[in-house]
Amino acid sequence: MSVIANSAVLVRLNISVWGASKRNKDLENEVARGKNADPKAMRMYDNLMVGSTGHKDVQKHAANVRLWHTNMTLPWDERGYRLCPTSLFLDYKSQHNLKKAAFDSMLDTFRVKYFSYRETARQYRGDMFNENDYPPVEEVMSKFAWNFVVAPVPESGHLCIDLPEQEMQELRQSCDEEVERKVAEAAKENEKRLLKELQGISAKCTDTGDDDEDDKKRWHDTFVTNPIDLCRMLKHMNLSNDPKVEEARQRLEDVMAGKTKEMFKDSPTIRQEVKDEVDSIITSYDW
Repeated sequence: MSVIANSAVLVRLNISVWGASKRNKDLENEVARGKNADPKAMRMYDNLMVGSTGHKDVQKHAANVRLWHTNMTLPWDERGYRLCPTSLFLDYKSQHNLKKAAFDSMLDTFRVKYFSYRETARQYRGDMFNENDYPPVEEVMSKFAWNFVVAPVPESGHLCIDLPEQEMQELRQSCDEEVERKVAEAAKENEKRLLKELQGISAKCTDTGDDDEDDKKRWHDTFVTNPIDLCRMLKHMNLSNDPKVEEARQRLEDVMAGKTKEMFKDSPTIRQEVKDEVDSIITSYDW
């Protein structure tokens, strides 16, 4: 397992954001009476930061970072650790630092404007406003957190336990088998990402036969850039050197090279050619 240990590290990123919401049981009861319903049939929550974007911006940034983290890594274990190739780690860490700095900057702004946001919410919430719904600013800020951990991939050779040799061999074998299992599961994620991209391209390039309807399709630059980016990422992510993934990745990269969204929008011929090729890639392998 030294190959995997030297070609990847484990990373864990946990981001917490204050919910800025509070269940409103009084409103639930009021609505239930008006609808002749049981209050247990509904859940109603007040948006404590309604009317301002500061909190929403933090939430959106955190969600985008979580998605970025997932895309830059492969699954590893139930504790939240994910596998990051060492060839990607410097880029990953550089981007992580920028995203963390942006998060901290947003929190600084939120801290300063918290009471202003509360007063804005007072105007929107009307009679539902209750100042007791708003904790002290320091308590609120304690609800935000960014925790990042880097760890090595475990190796059986690093076990330092005083056991008889036979038991140590069995323990090392068990450790190696567990790492192999996790690496195999992580490798499956490459296939899933690649197949999902191929199926999406095929579906988008499928014409209905109705020229007016097909002309209404919206095409974005990401239709071309996303698969190209995935192909570049898979060069690093294919830690098990799966020949199927590499071959399919190269074929997809060749298909999308030099294409633009305008070509797909304006040319039914291009759409059909690309669809035929990606369908061929899909059917060429046992996914």
